Amino acid sequence: MVGLRPSYYKFASFSTPRKTHHNMSSIKSLALLALATGFASVASAAETGKTTRYWDCCKGSCSWPGKADVSAPVTTCDKNDSPLTDANTASACDGGSAYMCSDQSPWAVSDDLAYGFAAVNIAGGSEDSWCCSCYKLTFTTTSIAGKSMIVQATNTGGDLGSNQFDLAIPGGGVGIFNACTDEYNAPSSGWGAQYGGISSNTCSTFPKALQSGCNFRFGDWFEGADNPEVEFERVACPAAITAKSGCKRTDDGAQSAVAAPVSSAVASSSVAQAKVAVASSSAVASSSSEAAPSAYSTSEAAPYVYEYDL
Repeated sequence: MVGLRPSYYKFASFSTPRKTHHNMSSIKSLALLALATGFASVASAAETGKTTRYWDCCKGSCSWPGKADVSAPVTTCDKNDSPLTDANTASACDGGSAYMCSDQSPWAVSDDLAYGFAAVNIAGGSEDSWCCSCYKLTFTTTSIAGKSMIVQATNTGGDLGSNQFDLAIPGGGVGIFNACTDEYNAPSSGWGAQYGGISSNTCSTFPKALQSGCNFRFGDWFEGADNPEVEFERVACPAAITAKSGCKRTDDGAQSAVAAPVSSAVASSSVAQAKVAVASSSAVASSSSEAAPSAYSTSEAAPYVYEYDL
């Protein structure tokens, strides 16, 4: 009689599936960046410049009509610090009654960003190109290196060098002209030195309208920095700045806007969302890298056929 014996199929061995190795560090970085900021930005080349400070109480050069293509010249004020409506009012530094408004002082927006105004002289330009333009200054020297300040150009000066930003800070020195003695009974050469102004915080002795701007220089934001150098680039003017100056260029919309500071609560929420996204992407990547299951479970019997044993 022909005997039968079971003979198991011999299956070809399966090669181990290749695992795809993802650069998880890159995935995490991209996810955090995208969720925390909402967009990717391309850094533009910044120019270098220097800063000084001044406050002469005079009507600024960009307060005159016809200097640039703007919505209106920079607002000026009378001796009582009330806004004037006639842009042709002569400067108090030239026998007139138009003064620099006290609210054109600097202020901190966040720990790393401040707003303000400045007299400027930018290489290759003129008042037609810089009046009422805004510039983001990123400080590169002194203790405030890394902080940024957005200033609007409201003035210029014959004593300014190339790429110089003369920051409008009460108590910063009157420079060439002085209307502060007439407006606020300041000393004949202004408060402190003619160039540079006061050397220590005596802001409490200033007129009340100027104390906040004066304290900005000596407070936690500016830290008493003395003429720090900067990298600068033109940006769109924040509404908070143009609301004070009353001046906006017609080409302002073509400039890049600087994102408003994000509150700590919003930032924490964004980071939390980013972590969830990273965890999800890690799980997907891990799942995709697992080996494909074998054709049969190890607990199942392998199929067999009978061979005839003659």
